[in-house]
Amino acid sequence: MPRPGQRAISPREPAGLFVVLMSLSWLIPAGILAAGLLSWLDLFLALSLLVVLYDTLQAAGILLLARSGLQRLRSSAGAVAAAAAPTIAVVIPAWNEAASLGATLDSVLAQSPQPSEVIVCDDGSSDDTLVRLAEGYGLGGQGRLRRSSSHPSLQLLTKEHGGKGDSINQGVAISTAEVVLILDADTELLPGALAALEHRFALEPGLDAVSGTLLPRCPANLQGRLFAGFQRYEYARNHLWRLAWSQWDATLIISGACSAFRRQTLLDIGGFDPSSWVEDYEIIYRLQRHRRDRGEPCRVRVEPALAVRTEAPGRMGVFLRQRRRWAGGFLETLIRYRPMVGNRRYGVLGLLYLSHNTYTVASFLYPLAWFLAGLALLARPPAGGLGGLGLLALISALVGLLLTGLSLEVYRRAFGRSEVSVPGALIELSLRPFFYIPLNLISHLWGYASSLSRRRSW
Repeated sequence: MPRPGQRAISPREPAGLFVVLMSLSWLIPAGILAAGLLSWLDLFLALSLLVVLYDTLQAAGILLLARSGLQRLRSSAGAVAAAAAPTIAVVIPAWNEAASLGATLDSVLAQSPQPSEVIVCDDGSSDDTLVRLAEGYGLGGQGRLRRSSSHPSLQLLTKEHGGKGDSINQGVAISTAEVVLILDADTELLPGALAALEHRFALEPGLDAVSGTLLPRCPANLQGRLFAGFQRYEYARNHLWRLAWSQWDATLIISGACSAFRRQTLLDIGGFDPSSWVEDYEIIYRLQRHRRDRGEPCRVRVEPALAVRTEAPGRMGVFLRQRRRWAGGFLETLIRYRPMVGNRRYGVLGLLYLSHNTYTVASFLYPLAWFLAGLALLARPPAGGLGGLGLLALISALVGLLLTGLSLEVYRRAFGRSEVSVPGALIELSLRPFFYIPLNLISHLWGYASSLSRRRSW
C-alpha cells in the first residue's frame, strides 16, 4: 500500500531512459577496465576522455549555478520579509542519545528568538536518556507527553522504538507551529540559526523546505582528525551542489541532521517514510513529485546561516556503516522513483538531475577501473607508447584543480565559512585516492548488496 499522498508505482511502469542510463553507468567503467587489460590504448583513452569531459562539464555547470545562488543570497540578505515571521517548532528524534542530547538542547534553548515548541521524541531509548532529561530539564513524571517544569516550550514525547522517521512524524503531529525544524540529537545549532530560518521562511511565503549548513565534528584523536579533514571538504562540496540545483528548483536532498519544513507541507505528503533507509532523501523525491504532479514549483532553499555542528564518523567502522546506508538508500530511492528519470513533466529535475544520478550509480567504480587498467597498460605498454595517457592525466588534473579552487571560493563567500581553504582542498584531493575513495568503494558495494535485505533500523 502506498503511503498517504504517495502514488503507487507499478514495477511494469515504463522507464526506458532509466534502464539505458543504469546500463551505461556500469558498462563504461567495465569498458575502461577491459580496454586496459587488453592493451587497447585508443579505446581506453576514448572512454576515459568521455568520462573526464562529462565530469568537467558537470563541475563547470555546478560552479556557474552556485555563483548565481551566491548572488541571490547576497540580494536577499537585506531584503524586507514578505510575510510575518512564522512560528517554529524544533523536533528532535532521539534514540540512546544520553551523551549528546543535553548539548543539543542547550544550543536550541539559547537561540534568539526562541522556538515556540521544542519537542524531544524519545524512540524507546535503553540508556539513561530519560533520566538525564528529567534531572536536567524537568522532564520527569509519567505519561507519553511530558512538559518541562523549567522550560515552558520544552516537551518530551516517549514512544516505542519505531525508527527515526516514525519519531519525526509523531513529533510533527503534536506540534502546532507553522514551520518544523528537524534536528538530530547530536547536532548543535550555532548562534543566529533560528533567526536566519525565521527570516528565510518570512522572505518566501511559498517555501516548502530549507536546508542548513552542516559542519562535521569528529573525535580529537588522530583517526578522528583524519576523517574530519576529508568530510569537511566533502560537506562543502555537497552544500555547493545543493545551492546550485536550488536555482532551478531541482533540489533532491537536504541535510537530514538539520532540515526545516513547512508543517502543512509535511502533512500534505504523508510525512516521513519510516520504512525508508534514508528518510530525509526519500521525502524530497516525494515532495518534488507531489508538487510537479500538480503543476506547482517545489521551492527548497539553502540557508547558509542555519548552521550546525554535527557528529560525523570518526572511526572506520562507523564511517563504513553510515555510507553503506547512504549508498543502499540512494539506490533504493532511485529505483522507487524511476519513472521520474528523464521525464519532461519534472523539467530540469527529471531531464538533468535524475538522469545524472542514474548515470553515476557506478561512478565509485571509475577510480578502481582506471587504476587496474592503468597497471595493465604499464605492464604491457602498446607499441605507440603511453604519451596520450600522460597528457590526458595532466589536463584532467589541471582542469580539476582550477574548478576545485573556484568552487571553494564560491563556497567560502556564499556560506561564510573559513574552515576550508584551497591549499587544504589540494591536499585532500591528493590523499583521497589512497584512503577515502577505497572506503567509499567498499561502502557502496556493501550498501548496494544490502539494499534489498537490510534491517529496518536507525
